[in-house]
Amino acid sequence: RLSGASLLILANKQDIKGALTPEEIAKVLNLEAMDKTRHWQIVGCSAYTGEGLLEGFDWLVQDVASRIYVLD
Repeated sequence: RLSGASLLILANKQDIKGALTPEEIAKVLNLEAMDKTRHWQIVGCSAYTGEGLLEGFDWLVQDVASRIYVLD
């Protein structure tokens, strides 16, 4: 049912020492093994500082917009 859905993972708490990096999270979740037709992105962020949040949501909006077909 979620075929074609965009998956955005916000790796929060990046402002805290010892937080897993987006790359480490991808490895733990085994995202590389996902079907290559799936669109996913992991963005490091900090809800406390706001860092990375806009980048993550920009990716999501652009990914969805790139797959919307407008019929005449």
